Amino acid sequence: MTERKDPAYISFTDAADLVVRRGIVASMTPRGLRYMAQARMAKGVPEEERWPFGDGPRQEPYLTAGRTRMMRTERLLEYLRKYPPMGRGPDKVPRNSKDDGTS
Repeated sequence: MTERKDPAYISFTDAADLVVRRGIVASMTPRGLRYMAQARMAKGVPEEERWPFGDGPRQEPYLTAGRTRMMRTERLLEYLRKYPPMGRGPDKVPRNSKDDGTS
C-alpha cells in the first residue's frame, strides 16, 4: 500500500480536518482555525507565537488559489505542534439558556 502524502499547500477547510486526523487537536472547524489565525495576529501575542502566515514581518505569504487562501502544509503543522490550539472545545452537554425562568 502506498503512503498518503500531504499536499504542499492546504486550505483552512482541509487543514482543520488534517490537524484532527494527525491528533494535534481533538476537534477543529475551518471557522475555528480562521479565528485562531486572527487571534494570534493580535498585538498582545508574543512574536514567536504569532500566526506564521500573512503579510507581516516574519510571516509567509498565503498562496491564493481563486478566492481561497492556501498555507504551506508543513509549516502549519510545525507551528500547531509547537503552539497547539487551547480552545474551549465542543460542548459536552447542552448549555443552559440565560432566560431559564429562575430569578
